[in-house]
Amino acid sequence: MKVTAAFALPHDHYDWNQGLYQLAMVTRNCLVDNDHENFRKYNIMLCNYAREILKIPNLMIVEWELSNDIAVFVLNGVPDGRCHTAYDIGHHIPEEYKGENGRYSIPLIHSQEELDDTLAHIHSMNILHKLEDEK
Repeated sequence: MKVTAAFALPHDHYDWNQGLYQLAMVTRNCLVDNDHENFRKYNIMLCNYAREILKIPNLMIVEWELSNDIAVFVLNGVPDGRCHTAYDIGHHIPEEYKGENGRYSIPLIHSQEELDDTLAHIHSMNILHKLEDEK
C-alpha cells in the first residue's frame, strides 16, 4: 500500500459537503469510544462516500483530524471492502508529506480550484499507472 497523493479539506469547507464531514466525525467518535465494530463499518462507508463525491476510484483513507479538518490519503490500488487507517501506511508516507515528530503534514485545500487541480493530478497519475501496467 503506497500513498500516491494526500490532501486535507479544512473545516471551513463544511458547507461544501456536510455529509462527508458528519460521516467523518461519526467515524472518529466510534474510534474514540473504542467501538471497533462500528468504526470499521463507518470507515468503509466514509471512504466509499469520499470516492463517490471526489470521483477517485483508488483505495483511500479518510480521517477526521483534531483540527476538525479531514485528511484524505489516496493509495495505489483498488478498494477491497476492508477498513484501512493511517496506521496501515505508517512509515510509507512519501517525504513530501512527512512533518515533525514523524507525523504527516498534509497540504490544506483552500478553494474549489485547488481541489479541482488536485483531483485532476490524481486522475492523470492513475492514467499513467494504468498505461505502465498495460506495458
